[in-house]
This record gives sequence, C-alpha cells and structure tokens, in this order.
Amino acid sequence: MEAVSVGAKVFAGFAQLQQGKAQAQLYAMQAKQAEMQAKVQQLRFRSEAINHKRQGVEVLKRVAQNFATINARAAAGSIDPFSGSVANLAVYNLGKGVTDFYTTKENQEIAKTGGQIAIATGAIQSAQYNAAGRMARTQGMINALSTFTSAGMQAQDLGMFSPSPQPMSNPGYVEF
Repeated sequence: MEAVSVGAKVFAGFAQLQQGKAQAQLYAMQAKQAEMQAKVQQLRFRSEAINHKRQGVEVLKRVAQNFATINARAAAGSIDPFSGSVANLAVYNLGKGVTDFYTTKENQEIAKTGGQIAIATGAIQSAQYNAAGRMARTQGMINALSTFTSAGMQAQDLGMFSPSPQPMSNPGYVEF
C-alpha cells in the first residue's frame, strides 16, 4: 500500500509539471492574442487617419471651388475679384478652409498616435502574459520537485532504497 502512495506522488509530480507547461502555453496564446488585438486596433486608427486625410483634401477642394465661384461671380458682375468686399470674402473663405484643414491634420496625427499607443499597450500586455507563463512553468517545476522529494523521502522511510528491506512488523528486529 505504501508503494502505491509513493507511485501516486510521483504521478502527481509529473502532472504538476504538465500543468505548469499547459498554463505557460495558455499565457503564450493570450500574449499572441494581445499582440493581434493591438495590431487590429492600430489598423483601425490607421483607417481613421486616412479618413481624416481624405477630409482634409475635401476641405482644400471646397476652398478652391469657393475661390473659383467668388471670382466667377465677381467677374460676371464686372467687379474686381481681388479687391474690396470680394477679396474680404475670399480671405474669410480661405481662413475657414485653413482652420478646417488643420483640424483634420491634427485629427490625423491623433489617430496615428492612438495606433502607436495601441501597439505599445499590446506589447506590454504580451510581456505580462509571457512573464506569467514563465512563472507558471517555474511554479509547476517547483511543485513537482517538492512532490518528487516527498515521494523519495517516503520511499526512503519505507526502505525502498536499501539493499535488503527491513520487515515492518517488528521494529526491534536487527539482522546479523
């Protein structure tokens, strides 16, 4: 019966090793998932940056169209399009367009920065999962070593390592 107990401890030690490895693999998969999620988030931010860039181009197109419209209407009415209230209207239009364009430019930079932050955050999270995996593997080895040591001590106490086992029924028995 004692041999079965020692065998069970050895089996438990191997199970602890496998459990540590499995836990480490789980953390490794979670680390990969964190990296992939960060990349997906970065792509979303990149798409957002491209949309802001597109909006900036549209703003510039509208400014150019407004200039053309102002100039054409002024010229059609025999008014100098580069002086007086017509010029003021063009300057006002340009000011609004520049403000809108730089707003889209800033939004584009914010989106790019958001993507960089997402990648950095994913890398940090991945590193944390990898560290937890190493700890799980190490803890499994420590637990297994402890269980193997306990099994060895129990086996030694039972006389399993001595060349001639001592009978257990008579503790005072001495062999000559």
